[in-house]
Amino acid sequence: MANIAVLDFEAQSASTSTGKIISVSGILYNDQFQELDRFELFCRNVPGYIPDPYSLWVNKGLKKLKESNLNHYQLMLEMHKKINQWSPCIWATWNGHGYDYPLAEKENYRSLLPIYILKTNGNEASDFLPFARAAKLFYPKSLETSYSKSNNPVFKLEDLGMKNFPDTDKNKFHTATQDVEITAKVMKKIKQTAKPIFESSLMTISKQKAKDEIFKNKLFTTALYYFGKSRPFACTYFFDHPQYTWPMVYCLETDPKDLMSLDYKSLKETMKKPGKFIRAIPLKHPVILNIDYALKAEPFRTIGLEKLTERATLIKSNPEFAEKCKKAINEIVKEKELKNKSKEDELTANDPHNQLYSGGFLDKNSPDNDIIKKFHTIEWDKRYEEVIKIKDPRFKYFGERLIYQNEPESLPKEVYNRIHVATAERVLRLEEKNFTTIPMAEHLIDSIRAEKDISKEKLDYINEVDAMIKEMRIVYEKALSSNNKKKK
Repeated sequence: MANIAVLDFEAQSASTSTGKIISVSGILYNDQFQELDRFELFCRNVPGYIPDPYSLWVNKGLKKLKESNLNHYQLMLEMHKKINQWSPCIWATWNGHGYDYPLAEKENYRSLLPIYILKTNGNEASDFLPFARAAKLFYPKSLETSYSKSNNPVFKLEDLGMKNFPDTDKNKFHTATQDVEITAKVMKKIKQTAKPIFESSLMTISKQKAKDEIFKNKLFTTALYYFGKSRPFACTYFFDHPQYTWPMVYCLETDPKDLMSLDYKSLKETMKKPGKFIRAIPLKHPVILNIDYALKAEPFRTIGLEKLTERATLIKSNPEFAEKCKKAINEIVKEKELKNKSKEDELTANDPHNQLYSGGFLDKNSPDNDIIKKFHTIEWDKRYEEVIKIKDPRFKYFGERLIYQNEPESLPKEVYNRIHVATAERVLRLEEKNFTTIPMAEHLIDSIRAEKDISKEKLDYINEVDAMIKEMRIVYEKALSSNNKKKK
């Protein structure tokens, strides 16, 4: 088995599109979870990005923002050096596919660095939160957990750390290093107490491995999480999603005979209702287990293996039914897109921050690729000459802003003024956006201060954040004021 590198990021906002990393930690382990190496990096705030006050309180990131010797670009370069040094390996995270990987990819994109470095060149990107849930579901004594008001297990790292490793320093939770250490300990405990679950996790990390597991097993168990609870499903592969290409599976608790007799319109209406008999398995380290696991739970225990096998055989012997369902799913997706399109904020859609995926991939053979590589190797005063050669407007946008954020005096004066004014207009907007503005930050600060029984520690901390936001407001209001005077 390859080495495992556990990784965690802390950011100054919950948004993966516009939040900026303020710290990243990684610990490299061998296959026996013996530590081989570690790193921890912190950085200052990035000009033009407003920290979310609540996020800063949760991860205690203010000190890092104010005192770090590294700027954000330097942190990204150092992080990539470490990733290259440790590669290839299995990169392990906690809710990584929900947060850490998208954040890292978008930060790489904005920094003009290799975007998918954690998923290429032999690297595999894993997420152990779903497998911890599966371990608890099928091996209840494998992990100690807290429980929600609905009596569902809670899988916050802080709770798992205190329940399973009572010597853990609770004051360090929500720091990247502490979260990395707890993630590794949880993984190691799953390996010891729910070994089949841990071993199955190694079989579905890559997209191709996950597909192979789904295709080769006529019946299998998956565990899906919704309404605060992980639930087992006995499934069989049905077809690939017509738009997103990921596997769609038929959930065998529903007898397909009645569905097959429906006309197309009725079938489509049935597919829109809750309790879906078709579910998606996005290939992001899915839980794929032996069918025996589903047979331990209702309703599959009562239905029995023979009946489940019969239903799976019926599904696979009726390609016409699969085509009707596939057509219906495609139409349902397009109808939703049309409905939401009219509500879409055009400014948001056209913001380069949101165009990593919608803008397509950068061709490896594109001249832009060579320019971007060169960008990182030359002096700052030469970089603008390279940036203006970039054809893709997304990368030209972020190239200019990297210079603005790190060596603004290297920009032509008119270019600096254009970016500085645009940045000021962006962060001082009154209307709510999908990124933190100064007015939004101020509103959050007021809301936190108004909390009932707020502690002195929290109030003092938020007051410090408020002082930093006030300084930012002065800088950007001055930029707009100077620009308005020039127009007159």
